[in-house]
Amino acid sequence: MKRIFSFLVLCYAIVSSLSGGVVQAAEKPFEGEHVKMGVVGDEYAEIWEYVADKALEEEGIELEVVLMTDYVLPNQALMDGSIDMNAFQHDVFMNNWNKENDGDIVAIAYTVAVPTRIYSEKYQSLDELPQGAKIAMNNVPASLSNSLITLSEEGLFTLPDEEDHLFTPKDIVDNPKNIEIVELDPSYIPSAVSDVDAAFIDDSFLASTNFEPKDAIYVYGDTPETLRMPYVNNIAVKEEDKDTPLYQKIVELYQTDDVAAKIEEVTKGGSIPAWELVAESKELNP
Repeated sequence: MKRIFSFLVLCYAIVSSLSGGVVQAAEKPFEGEHVKMGVVGDEYAEIWEYVADKALEEEGIELEVVLMTDYVLPNQALMDGSIDMNAFQHDVFMNNWNKENDGDIVAIAYTVAVPTRIYSEKYQSLDELPQGAKIAMNNVPASLSNSLITLSEEGLFTLPDEEDHLFTPKDIVDNPKNIEIVELDPSYIPSAVSDVDAAFIDDSFLASTNFEPKDAIYVYGDTPETLRMPYVNNIAVKEEDKDTPLYQKIVELYQTDDVAAKIEEVTKGGSIPAWELVAESKELNP
């Protein structure tokens, strides 16, 4: 009888050990997987490197962060399979890129909201801008349109009342201060600040200036009430991959309190963790 009991105990121990192994394996179903994430800007690369360390430690996922130098490469690389995901753009930019390049890139989650900020070495507010003031703007169509809408809403000039339209300076119909729009590649704007009266500087390139977010002479889009949903940055993949569990796990690893704290730390408040802000905004504007 003792022998039978001992045998049963041994069997139970073996089964428990094996089942424990199954449970342990199930806890890290993506262990050994490799994912390439394309980003733009040193600050965002630093944030994603933090997520990569977390992914490896907690899930055994090797998340390779690929730093790119402009806003064209990440979508091209996503479409040709050089990377698996990217995190650098908002929905307006993405949709326009898809239209112009016959792409099928979709957003699967949101990362940060980057409020519109205008900086100046010469003035403390938009009201101080003189006649003929030069204002530098990102020349990427979606960003250029957003900047023009911002100045229009602040009364510096007038734009036509059109929806779903990407505005250019040619669309300005009334410009009492004769504001001159200087269109530049976003990476060049920081070096041009001293040559203009004010500049829209993308948060990705703010580190190359002497400005911090708190130095902006104008800020919009930093609350649920003012959030411009189409301009919230996203995590994007090819449409065929939108439900891929591995990529959803990357989203889960990103949208956490510790990553939110890292975003605040690295960007000095320039970028705002967006997932809760988006939820609050949707409640206000269902």
